Amino acid sequence: MTKLKKIYPIQTKGSFLEQKKNELLNAVYGSHHQAVEQIYHDILKHIETNSKFTENTEKLLNQIQTIIKKFYPDVKEHSFFKIRESHIRLKKLILFSIKQSSIDTLNFQAWETKLGLDHRQKDLVYKTAMTFQLTVGCSNFCKRCNEWALPKVRSHFSYTAILKIARHMADQGNDDISLFGASDPLDWAEDEKNISDIIECLEKIPLDYSILTKVPKGKIPLLKKLLKTNANLAVSITSKNKARIKKIELELGNPISKQHDLDELLIPAGLDEDFVSIKPSITDGYGTEITPYGVFIIIPAFTSALHPFGHKKIQVTSKTDFFPVKKTGREALLVDYFKPIEGYDLDKNRYHLDGLLDVQIESIILDNGTDELTPPGMRSLKEYLSIFEEKPRLQRKKIGRHLNLCKKTDCLSSKLSAISFLLESIFCYAQKNPVKIKMVGFLLRHEIKNSSDTYNNLVDHSPLEALLTDPDIDSFDIFRYFVFCLLNKSKDQAILEFIKTYPSSYDPVADIFIQSSPSG
Repeated sequence: MTKLKKIYPIQTKGSFLEQKKNELLNAVYGSHHQAVEQIYHDILKHIETNSKFTENTEKLLNQIQTIIKKFYPDVKEHSFFKIRESHIRLKKLILFSIKQSSIDTLNFQAWETKLGLDHRQKDLVYKTAMTFQLTVGCSNFCKRCNEWALPKVRSHFSYTAILKIARHMADQGNDDISLFGASDPLDWAEDEKNISDIIECLEKIPLDYSILTKVPKGKIPLLKKLLKTNANLAVSITSKNKARIKKIELELGNPISKQHDLDELLIPAGLDEDFVSIKPSITDGYGTEITPYGVFIIIPAFTSALHPFGHKKIQVTSKTDFFPVKKTGREALLVDYFKPIEGYDLDKNRYHLDGLLDVQIESIILDNGTDELTPPGMRSLKEYLSIFEEKPRLQRKKIGRHLNLCKKTDCLSSKLSAISFLLESIFCYAQKNPVKIKMVGFLLRHEIKNSSDTYNNLVDHSPLEALLTDPDIDSFDIFRYFVFCLLNKSKDQAILEFIKTYPSSYDPVADIFIQSSPSG
């Protein structure tokens, strides 16, 4: 095999259950019922000694149950007896765990001790925090919850813990925080205190905040109180609360800021994931998420069987030495997800990673370039590759901008370097993630077939460089074809030869991919 410089993706290995969930999906996709039975058995064996599950563990178990419900609607049939037996057993274990859950109040010292982080890591958590989830579990438990929130409030931070964490954020220069996640902020309560008491203190720290609520039952007086004090909140509209919220608006004589107020978003969508389609990311931020169960780095991702949350959660541990620069909203949309991420080392120095996180590579593979998949304001990979074409180059030349991409030779070199970098990243990822490669192969099966039908004969008679620079061939389409070749392990030798000829790296100063020395 051709030798080349390896751009190993930054590995963010999932938990045992996440890996088993992926194996289960592959078995389901292939209708390998005996494998489904065995994997389900392995999952049960792993968890049945636990009487109480962590938040993320229970979310994964709910995903596994959802998969079986979707793909085995006739699970009661005799032919699926073992799957049905495991399905019932898992349901009982989840219900037992819920019943064992009393509402625990978590103080600051206990939470911080459990994290096991040094002072530098904790400072960076507070500096990059974008989400502060006050409770675990939600009294609403909406079926279309993007975060797969657990039913019933299980635990919450204490009032003093919340204020300490908020002050630490402010001390680290963090000036705004979202007070929701897989929870409803109006659920939080301790003795006589509620979310309004927290907001009152945040305004004194000062720390800007935002709240998104579905207005749990019995919380209408609290909502009215927050609205009267001009709290920064919005209501997430569902089919269940739409009439109630409309009534409150009429009583107050003022409109309430709303999200998801569209008919197509009001239908229960099976926790917003069908495990066969690819949908836009539901996360508009890079940074950390603080929860009672721990801290996680959040990287946006397309919503799919790989990432049902619409993002990747990377648990922060004592070994974590990279924290992404916090970017939310419009700033996050401006991030080119297919370039190495900027973050902090433990001394708070900013730098870019040399390679891509595996979640970024997964997004590159899944990105079909359609407008439906790309939120307004975010640049898709298809749009990025189009800047190297002749027409955009000539337009830049006329207005004198992007001088480094005005010359034809520079433009061509940058294009080949970018494609080489991306293909090499995908090649290295594919060697280490065979289960996920099978999953994306199923999710993209129709696109892969269409691409093969279009380009197979053409590629057999032309070198890669010629195809990638041919003005009559769409650069994104031919790039997608080569991505699929890497997934199917076809034409690897020609692709590796191209990567070796055009070794590349990312230059964060110029913000372009450049040719690097063959030695790497």
